This record gives sequence, structure tokens and C-alpha cells, in this order.
Amino acid sequence: MGRKAGVAVLVRKGVDFRVDKQYQDSRGRYLLLQGSLAGKQLVLGTYYGPNVQDVTFNRQFRTLLLSLSRFPLILGGDFNAVADPELDRSDIGRRRWGTGGQTIAYYADALGLVDLWWTLHPGERDYTHLSRAHDTWSRLDYIFISDSLFPCARDAHIAPVAISDHAWVEFRFQVGHTIGAARLWRFPRELYDDQAYSAFIQTQWKLYQSDNRAHQHNAVLYWETAKA
Repeated sequence: MGRKAGVAVLVRKGVDFRVDKQYQDSRGRYLLLQGSLAGKQLVLGTYYGPNVQDVTFNRQFRTLLLSLSRFPLILGGDFNAVADPELDRSDIGRRRWGTGGQTIAYYADALGLVDLWWTLHPGERDYTHLSRAHDTWSRLDYIFISDSLFPCARDAHIAPVAISDHAWVEFRFQVGHTIGAARLWRFPRELYDDQAYSAFIQTQWKLYQSDNRAHQHNAVLYWETAKA
């Protein structure tokens, strides 16, 4: 798998999460971490669904999830499909049940998973993907959790589509008292005086300017992309 391809799981420093075993696809389409969070056994995973129907891949991933079904699961990612065509598409003409949606429904039913955002926002509509070619919106990005973990979920939120054509989905989750409240991030003071780091940032900024001259007229996009 190349350095520019594949999904990843990031864990904030200080979070009591231990990895006992990991499972990943050679093409970087999923990563499952079996371990414990604040002493609670679970599987934490991320997933990128194929753009086209891939029966072999879906079967292999389904078999893997079923083999880990004794552990509670948190699974998020871009599924490249809608779970419910009536609720998750803005285009009425395209509201039909596809194979991708059937796969999501199977996962949810067989593994006892909860579509977290929809469960916490019943009857609401919101979308995570903008197709500029068709001028339509879809909800392709999901967070699923085992129903046994649902009492630990505090809220879920879909952010605006700003830089890319996808919005991120976030939620707050608490197990015991090990996971503290989010803290305000501050730039490490020691880097202000680090000459090597300063030279690195200046070089990267010049490269960014060179590669994005066409977007300099859009100040918001230019700056938000630079920060990302």
C-alpha cells in the first residue's frame, strides 16, 4: 500500500486505548483494531467502500466482521453508498435501492449496529457528500456502533462540506472516566525557535503557493486548504 493511499485510525495521546490485534486490507480500504478502550474490549475500525460493486471484497469484509462479532464495534467511513435511498439522497429521481445500500443494511442487521447520526436525529435530513457534476447531495459517510455501545454515545454531528466534496461525521463517546473532555489545542511553543522547522514550513508554503496559484482569488478556500 502506498503512502498516499488507504484509511487510517488516529488516537489522541493520553486516550486509554490498547491495540491487541489489527486487520487491514492490502489495498487500504479498511482497518480494524481489536483492543480495549478504557478497559472495555471492542473493535475500532474505519472503512472505504468500493466505488463499484465488488462482491468478493464485500464477502471477505463481511466474513471478517462476523468473526469479530463477539466484540462491540465502532465503524466509521465513506461507504460510497446510501443506507436508505428515501432519506439519504436529495435527488428524488435516484432514490432507488442499490447493492451498496443492501450491503450496509446487512451489516447493520447481522451485527446489531446502530446508524448513530440517524438514530440521534430521527426524521432529520442531512448529507455528507456533494456531487458537483449532478448537483445532488447524499449521505455516504456513516458511523455505526454496536447497540450495546449506544448508551455511551453523547451526540453526533455532520460538519459542513467546506474543502473537499465530503463532510466529516463526528460524535462524542464516553466509557467510564478515563476519556477526558476535549482540550484546546495550542501550537507547541518550542517550535517558534526551531530554525530547522521554520525553514521546513517556509519551503512547504512556497510549494503550496506554486501549486495553488489558480485558487488564490478565493481567499477562504485558499486559506482553509493551506491550514489543512
